[in-house]
Amino acid sequence: MVATSEKEILIVDDEEVMREFLSEVLEDFQVETASDGNEAISKMKSKSYDLIITDMKMPGVSGEEVVQFAKKTCPDSKIIVISGYSSLFSVGNTTRFGISAFLSKPFTIKQIRSEVEKSLKSSDSETDENEARNAG
Repeated sequence: MVATSEKEILIVDDEEVMREFLSEVLEDFQVETASDGNEAISKMKSKSYDLIITDMKMPGVSGEEVVQFAKKTCPDSKIIVISGYSSLFSVGNTTRFGISAFLSKPFTIKQIRSEVEKSLKSSDSETDENEARNAG
């Protein structure tokens, strides 16, 4: 089981209601929010997160740019993309961008919690494997 209270999550969405909803659903974690891509990138410059949940379509800096920045500066961070425009995002993009999961809006509380748990669990598994390799 993932030790939730230690995990840090950054939620990036231009819709305040979505940021509040996700913060409430993920209250077991240490959650920070960003109202746009610029704010998210600014936060990632000074801190790394275990998981980044970002909307894809936002004014100014897009979710795609947030993902690309995160992959360069926080390569160990897992990323979940959420979007109301699922037709703009293909399954191939998940692999190409190194994204853990993609959820179309609207999604259920069960769906987001499940994807968060899976993403963080895979992160813990990779850390355990790397530590075992380095110890051996």
